[in-house]
Amino acid sequence: MKGMLAQLSPHEETALRKIAVRSDDVLDPAHVRRLHQLDLVERNGRSWRLTALGARRHEALVDARVAIPASTA
Repeated sequence: MKGMLAQLSPHEETALRKIAVRSDDVLDPAHVRRLHQLDLVERNGRSWRLTALGARRHEALVDARVAIPASTA
């Protein structure tokens, strides 16, 4: 459960999003290591994938972005 409550840096959030969409972008090992320590991601052969907890955390990030109203400027 620590993965749902832990504060993620903007870079860690970006890494989580990239893993969620299976991006081929290079990920910073330090960010992936922390996501792994929080049980948000796991190894899948030569790549990473979200755990069930990671999928919930990613969904919460998406929901939070949707809830922010667009600028009317």
